[in-house]
Amino acid sequence: MPDEPEDLRAWRLPRGRHGLPREIVVRSQRERLLAAVVRVTVDKGYEATTVADILGEAGVGRESFYELFNDRLDCMLAAHKVLVDDLEARVRAAYITSGPWPGRMREALATTLLWFAADPAAARFVFVELSAVGPAFRSTFRAEYARFTKLIDEGLEDGGPSPALTQATQLAVGAILARIYEEVVLDRAPELPRLLPDLTYNLLVPFVGEEVARAEQEEAVKSSSG
Repeated sequence: MPDEPEDLRAWRLPRGRHGLPREIVVRSQRERLLAAVVRVTVDKGYEATTVADILGEAGVGRESFYELFNDRLDCMLAAHKVLVDDLEARVRAAYITSGPWPGRMREALATTLLWFAADPAAARFVFVELSAVGPAFRSTFRAEYARFTKLIDEGLEDGGPSPALTQATQLAVGAILARIYEEVVLDRAPELPRLLPDLTYNLLVPFVGEEVARAEQEEAVKSSSG
């Protein structure tokens, strides 16, 4: 992902009467708080992170924080949503397009791995740190899991396997997320793209068989080495 969080942190409102429109001020404060909560939570862990930590990192006052969020958890879940929305948009752009389904699936997987590899802090925040939140996060995770399986099922209707394979897509998404989680926990998020060939094969073979899955695996090797 781009360096937007650092850009947000570096930008500060001018002191005194700056004359900026209220909506610009509020947007800046919200974006800086969301970027800050990711960094602080990854650095200190969910349990140790306080609102004061977030405010210090973002350079935003307490009153402004509570105008935007109910509490620390509300801010964390908002940041999580922003990140996952961005991931879905990028995967959708790679997947819901023209061309044979296996190749589109490979591109969607490559996009996913690159997204997590590009920002290890965001990867850890999305996958690891918020798991400590408990029931509030578990319901969020279930909803987002369903969101990505639905996305894959959308693409099945356009030249892919039978849309009746909903159970198979749920298992496929689950297997991919489990492998990504393992790499993130081991602090190997930057290395995720190297898994593209093997994950491509494992993902596709139940749907399209050995021959096509091997062909897409070879394409993944080419794109990884390129």
